[in-house]
Amino acid sequence: MIKKMLVFGLVALLMLTVFAGCSGNSELAHVGKHEILREAVLGNNWQMYQVRLKLDPGSYFDIDLRDMVQGDKVDGYFFLETGSTVTVDITSGANVIYHFESVNAIAGSTISDRFSFVTNLPLGTAHVLKFANSGTEKNISVFLEVIYPVTAKIRGPLDVK
Repeated sequence: MIKKMLVFGLVALLMLTVFAGCSGNSELAHVGKHEILREAVLGNNWQMYQVRLKLDPGSYFDIDLRDMVQGDKVDGYFFLETGSTVTVDITSGANVIYHFESVNAIAGSTISDRFSFVTNLPLGTAHVLKFANSGTEKNISVFLEVIYPVTAKIRGPLDVK
């Protein structure tokens, strides 16, 4: 009887560990914070958002661009207001189309980059901008400006439509 209870307990513990321990991303555990600084419609075809992202150690922030059609163009840039560690990936479906990682940045230098891409996947494919702090540096602040078609939408933690 004790053997059966012990085996049952071990099986239950193993199942709990497997199901609870495998959910989510173990490297980046939580979503960073954001502040929308400015939003504007640019002419008849474009819209722009300026956003400040706050990333603590192990955090990330995803911005999903939706409802884009083949040939739509996206432009943007970012810079670190504070901190020196950030990884930025832009994916189109399952493909990484842009990657930036600040490594061994010179103290006091401006860490920044610009990105631009034209969508080449069918309507409904998400284009995700992911900003991550996989290091130990606290209070990283990233300024981001993204310009995209007025017909598209942003989804995710930064849900503006």
